Parts: sequence; structure tokens; C-alpha cells
Amino acid sequence: MKKIFFAISVLFHLSISAQYSSLLWKISGNGLKQPSFLYGTMHTGDARVFAFGDSVMPYFATTKAYAMELDPKESFNMSLLSKLMMGNEYSLKKMIPEREYKLLDSVVKKEINFSVSLFDNVAPVFTMTIFEASGMGLGDSAVKGKKEVLDLYFYKQAKKKKKKIIGIETVDEQLSALNSLSYQEQADLLVKEIHSFEENKNEGADLVRFYTEQNLDSLASNDADAQMPEKFYKALVTDRNIRMADRITEFIKEQSTFIAVGALHLPKQEGVIELLRKKGFTVTAVR
Repeated sequence: MKKIFFAISVLFHLSISAQYSSLLWKISGNGLKQPSFLYGTMHTGDARVFAFGDSVMPYFATTKAYAMELDPKESFNMSLLSKLMMGNEYSLKKMIPEREYKLLDSVVKKEINFSVSLFDNVAPVFTMTIFEASGMGLGDSAVKGKKEVLDLYFYKQAKKKKKKIIGIETVDEQLSALNSLSYQEQADLLVKEIHSFEENKNEGADLVRFYTEQNLDSLASNDADAQMPEKFYKALVTDRNIRMADRITEFIKEQSTFIAVGALHLPKQEGVIELLRKKGFTVTAVR
């Protein structure tokens, strides 16, 4: 009897601790004529994240539209640069310690072949995205076969197939989330990111491994964003999850859609999967 109770306990533990063990999810029910599909991406060109073989593209092919966080056609414009500028009274070099500034400079030079001084007047959160890219291995030439970022790969495939392209968010909305912290708070967060990078240089590799294993639970538990200030995490993740779920609800009623968003937006009680379920949809893992 004790052995049976132990076995049940183990199975129960596994079921609650591994709720999100897929990158691809089918959205059906709630009056939908055709299912749509939700796919968690990782913003890296590492070839390993493209190792989905024939398991994803057939579902991609069945849909009439492709949705991603931002429509590239709407996001790449010169006005974006002006919105990232801090103003002449600010300087990144003056806002962070010299030691961290030098480390950051070496990373930026490695990634884009420019000195970080080029971004001295740019909002620190933008510089932080460059630094995080290094942590994800984008600057690691040892990773062979690197491609474009995954959601852009799907975008190009969608364009070839003449699918409708949907941008779930606007540039202004994403910038508003990034700028929920003051410039000094952003700079302080960047310093923390630098120290985290020095202490655990394998963190990016771990995240890629969790991703390729389709282990969203482990990916979420190792999410560095969760350690950020509460108001920043709310603006950057929680509020955006709600906005994404609301907009997904509308366009999947109109046509079947393949939806690609960052994998970390999918799991947890406040994630897009659970938010869609609360709206009445059946969201099931596709393995």
C-alpha cells in the first residue's frame, strides 16, 4: 500500500512540475472553425533551435496567417532610433562603474564591431539586449550553422506562402514596457546583468538546452527577467502576456493562425497558455 501511495505521489509531482513540456500548442474549441497553433521561439540564430525537423512545419502549412510579436515591416524605421535616445544630459559611461563599462564595451565590439560609446546616449535597456544576446551565444563562432532569428525565419516562410502577416504588438507598446524604469534604474539593471554574466557564463547555454529539450518549466524557472524589479517584470512580461492573449483571441476567430512568440511568454499561471484557457479555448501540447 505504501509503495502504491509513493508511486501516485511521484506521478502527481511530475504532473504538476512539468506542465509545459512542448514548444508547440494547438488552440481549439470556443467556437473556432479551425485550430490555430502557438509556438514558443527563442530570439537567437543558434542552429540548434531550428532542429524541429518535420514536427512543426506541417502545422505551419495548414494556417492562413502568421502572427509574431512585431511585424518587421512596421518595426524597422528611423523613428525607432529617436525613441531610444535618452537626451544630451544623460551618458551611459557616467551612469555605470568603469570596470563594468569596459566589460560591456568588449562584448559590444564582439557582437557588432562597434564600441559601446556609440550607444552612450541610448537607453540602457537597449544596450542590455545586446549584452543578453552574447549570453545566448549569438557571438559564439563555435556554434556552427547559425541562422537568422527563429521568428524571422517563420516570417520569411510565411511571406513565401503569401500568408497574412500579423504584428501582435506595436513598437510603441514594446518601447513603453522597456522604458517603465528610469534611465538610472535601467543602468543599474545593466550592471547586475554584467555581474550575472561573469558569474555564470554558461547560463545562455543552459537556456538553449532547456529550449531544445522543450522544457518550458525549467526555462521559466531560470528566467533572468523574473529577478528584475517587480514593476519592470510586470510591464515586460505579465502585462504583455495579457495583451497578447487578448489580441490572439480576436484574430484566431477570423482565420487559422500560426503564432510565434518568445517561449517565456507561454508557461506559468500568468502565461499566454493559461490566459487563453481562461478565455474558454482548449490549448493542448503537440508533441
